[in-house]
Amino acid sequence: MMAETRARRTDPATSHAAARNADRFADSHKGRIMAALKEGPRSSHGLAVMAGLTLVQTDRRLPELQSAGMADVLKDALGNDVIVGGYRV
Repeated sequence: MMAETRARRTDPATSHAAARNADRFADSHKGRIMAALKEGPRSSHGLAVMAGLTLVQTDRRLPELQSAGMADVLKDALGNDVIVGGYRV
């Protein structure tokens, strides 16, 4: 089975270098985000603040957590994404 790719073929060399290193910290970031989510729903900005991560680090991990069924986007009664401060919750 092929390892998950974290950079596109057309991305610059710096992105590929970062992608090769991502496995070293991705699980730590996910754990910090999950700990923040245990406190209740948060926007990606709120999660970043609580987890001590940057917004970019949080935004990179949230789709992975969602794909794993560990997190999801909060919906209102009409099924729309809940937005706080311009960020999905």
